[in-house]
Amino acid sequence: MTRNSSLLLLLAVLVLLGLSAWGLYQNIEFYDDTEHSSWSSKALRNPYLAAQQFMERSGIEVIDVDNLARLDRIDDLGTLLFSDDNQIRTPRQLNQVMQWLEVGGNVIYSASSVEHDDDLLLQEFSVKVDFPDDESKEEIDEQSVGDSLREYNRQIEAGKSREEIAASLGKSKSSNTKVSFSDEIGDLEIAFDTDRVLRHATFEDGDAEVEYEPFSWSNSEHGVHMMQFEVGEGLLTLVSDPAIWTSYEIDTQDHAYLLWLLSSQEGGFAILRSVFRESQWTLMKKNAPELLLAIGLLLAIMMWRLGGRFGRLLPRDVSRRRALGEHFSSLSHYLWKRHRGEYLITPLRQAVLRRASLTLGGFNQADQPRQFELMAERCDLQPASIAHAFGDNDFNEASFVVTVRLLKHIEQSL
Repeated sequence: MTRNSSLLLLLAVLVLLGLSAWGLYQNIEFYDDTEHSSWSSKALRNPYLAAQQFMERSGIEVIDVDNLARLDRIDDLGTLLFSDDNQIRTPRQLNQVMQWLEVGGNVIYSASSVEHDDDLLLQEFSVKVDFPDDESKEEIDEQSVGDSLREYNRQIEAGKSREEIAASLGKSKSSNTKVSFSDEIGDLEIAFDTDRVLRHATFEDGDAEVEYEPFSWSNSEHGVHMMQFEVGEGLLTLVSDPAIWTSYEIDTQDHAYLLWLLSSQEGGFAILRSVFRESQWTLMKKNAPELLLAIGLLLAIMMWRLGGRFGRLLPRDVSRRRALGEHFSSLSHYLWKRHRGEYLITPLRQAVLRRASLTLGGFNQADQPRQFELMAERCDLQPASIAHAFGDNDFNEASFVVTVRLLKHIEQSL
């Protein structure tokens, strides 16, 4: 084959491969498919993760605060949101928050979710939490299981996640609260939970003498859901339902916009919440796998050292039985290796005492020192030697042999 023929054949093969690749590419169908996955572990541990990410994208620094003890040590903190109710439990914590408000701090505080009157901050501002009866709840509770399942399936088909459906249960009735701001901002629609509302002493009695009076409040047909107080140079905002800023609810109505308006534009933003920390096992797997490996090896060595026989038991070979002396010898070596010398020498001591009780008069009625004296007189030994033979000794091989010989000498002399 000539060189030109080879080049033409190679060119033809390349053209054929190119045409095949182009035809394959033309028959490939490209499409985008969106898959609804479950929430990440970080989002499950932090129900306010969406709020934190929203504030970061709004240009506001998010600061991590997990307890009030760190409040004095944090610089450039502008807004502090209390995500859980009754987080101020001591007068010292109350005084700390009040001092921070006096110098210009901005606090967003949550009302109690259960009926109790021991919330120190609410007491300081003469605010109480009321739980009005809602007849619509009884109607919701009376819905049949079939209706609930049909509604659940309808929302699944609409593309909602299970978390969103769970968050919307029991909220079929919409009762939004209008929160009014300046003319430039207008009114915001907020879906506060109607289970609880706020009450202030001045709402019932205009002449009530209180230290702090709200300068602004927002209410629905069920009652007041948000009120604001001026404290020195700072601002305190009380809300009846902090769940509007959780990851389940922040994207509905004007919840995210309200959080942005309530936050201070100066300084960072922090959410004080109950932190769900990782377990010790998870932390050790993540940060100290070598320690877990060492503990595993140590346990394996302990089991091997303290464990018994491993594996399948072999049938006994009756043709290779030991003699009785070999059994005694093996048992003695076994006890000696486990520091049981006292157990080995006890039968010999008892034999000596029985023989002495038969040959020596008054031996059984005498006390132990007198018994040693009687045996010493008969055996021509010192009482101290007799006492040493019957004493508690920490045996080694030499002392054990000496003690056995001494006891045998005493037995023979008796």
